[in-house]
Amino acid sequence: MPRLEAIRRNWLPAGIALGTVTLFALAGLQYAWTRQISEFQTSVLEGSLANSIRLVERELDREASLMRALLQPLARGRRAIDWSRLRDRRAIWEETSSYPGVLLRTVAHTKDSSGQWTFSEVPVGGSALATIPRDPDLARIEASLAPLRDDVTRIRGFRVPAWILLPESRAIALALGVSDTPRRPPDRQPSWSAVGFLVHTVDWEYIRESALPSIVDRFFSDASGKRLYEVAIMAGQDRRVVYSTKPSVGGEWFAAADLRRRLRLFGRTPSPQSRFSNSGSLLGGLPRLYPGAGTDGTNGPGRDGQRAPASSRVRVLSGGNLTGQSVEIAAVHVAGSLAEAVAGQRARDLATGFGTLLLLAGATLLVVVSARRAANLAAMQMDFIAGVSHELRTPLSVICSVGENLADGVVQSPDGAKRYGALVLQQARRLREMVEHTLQLASIQSGRQSLHPVRLDLASALGRAVERARPMAEQAGFHLDRPGDCDLAEVRADEGALQQILANLLSNAVKYGEPGRWVGIDTEWLPAGDKGEVRIHVRDRGRGIPKNEQSRLFDAYYRGSAAESSIAGTGLGLKLARDLAEGMSGKISVISEPGRGSVFTLHLPAVESASA
Repeated sequence: MPRLEAIRRNWLPAGIALGTVTLFALAGLQYAWTRQISEFQTSVLEGSLANSIRLVERELDREASLMRALLQPLARGRRAIDWSRLRDRRAIWEETSSYPGVLLRTVAHTKDSSGQWTFSEVPVGGSALATIPRDPDLARIEASLAPLRDDVTRIRGFRVPAWILLPESRAIALALGVSDTPRRPPDRQPSWSAVGFLVHTVDWEYIRESALPSIVDRFFSDASGKRLYEVAIMAGQDRRVVYSTKPSVGGEWFAAADLRRRLRLFGRTPSPQSRFSNSGSLLGGLPRLYPGAGTDGTNGPGRDGQRAPASSRVRVLSGGNLTGQSVEIAAVHVAGSLAEAVAGQRARDLATGFGTLLLLAGATLLVVVSARRAANLAAMQMDFIAGVSHELRTPLSVICSVGENLADGVVQSPDGAKRYGALVLQQARRLREMVEHTLQLASIQSGRQSLHPVRLDLASALGRAVERARPMAEQAGFHLDRPGDCDLAEVRADEGALQQILANLLSNAVKYGEPGRWVGIDTEWLPAGDKGEVRIHVRDRGRGIPKNEQSRLFDAYYRGSAAESSIAGTGLGLKLARDLAEGMSGKISVISEPGRGSVFTLHLPAVESASA
């Protein structure tokens, strides 16, 4: 039994301690989990970013492969360029390419009958070239091709044409050639002769404003279309920025990029010493796009009839010196960096998790507080039942004893009958008061209590309340003092409720004011708002109320430490007084010092100012 009693007495503190330890453990685990999740999320984002760049590289390489596959007049086994075939392939490219606006026009740069280099418009509807005059754009293209024309015209026996980037002219060129041996044995290599260049001019504004933004938005955005990364592309030996999603980027931005990668377009860049070698020269190094093309890095047979190894493919060759034209892409998360994005997400996860734990802790605390309050309320209700039972037992015992004596004929004189009758009446009034308090509290808490405030002459109402309480005070040996009233404004109140409040306050003052045996009631008017406030003070010189009990005086069923068994009461008087005051837009306050008495003040709003 003692052990069970100890467990029952200490279960709540033990439960609170266990819950606190559990919450701290969950908080620590969540912190560790979010760190692991952040590390995993970082690796996922890095992998996703690398995959996005690979997809961009694949998209660009696909378009470039489609371009070099279709936009060249293949002259395999022919002694002349088939321009009508180029026209048909150009139409196919425009239908299949995702970005047909990249190219503006196509021209041929060849020698005429007099040996002069001229430009001709590639036919759209016919099969013959049409010579066109030089304009500033063609002049820049010719200046870019001039250092390469001698190499093209003097080299024979090259296998595959090569694409050449002319960045200063915004064009790409293809070295053209015709076959010297249209009919040859299978084990003999083809012989080609260079005849000039095929030039495609590029619409750089379309690339910068339409093609590249479309690619970036496609591969660097989430499912909702929101771009997740800022992207920039650099090209050339001088590493100039050719495209950027930000207004301006610098070296520090590229240095702090989440990922930088050199795009592999058209294969690998040949070394300078292999400029005119079979595998990496200006006129060689780009694989044929159909099988059986010879030793060009695809699946055709070599000189000895065996499959040749893959050769180095031309990446992007600059027209001036045929050096490798590198293209580099860099991406930075819109949050500033991947680390900052992951850190922000972790902070949000931690805030959400800790917020949930705090809500759980708050809910647990509220449950504990509610349980404690419910337990206290149950204890007060039990005290109330015990007190009411005791209060009811006393008058009922007196009434029963008086009735028994009257029935047995103990009282025969008229004076004795009067005394017995007065005693029965007193106890009956006591019973009625307890019953009325209980019923009134139930009516107020259920919302059925309705007050009817009217304009009230406060001085007259106070006089009636004092006269009703005076017999009780004098019977208890108290002096009830009421000095003259000041000029009081009228109040709007329910007189019955006002009389009930004053009766409860005066009754408490008499019960607990025994040391001084003095009760005073006075009034004052103070300005508050437009019309002021009337205050009614009920004072006593009793034992006072401890500070730690004053906050609970107006709770139902509560009786302080001064309410000894000899002091009758139910703990409902002050609760009823406060509820009735609030029903009339007023309130009750208390000021008390132990050993010096208490002052209970009823605050009521005035109907008009005191001066009026």
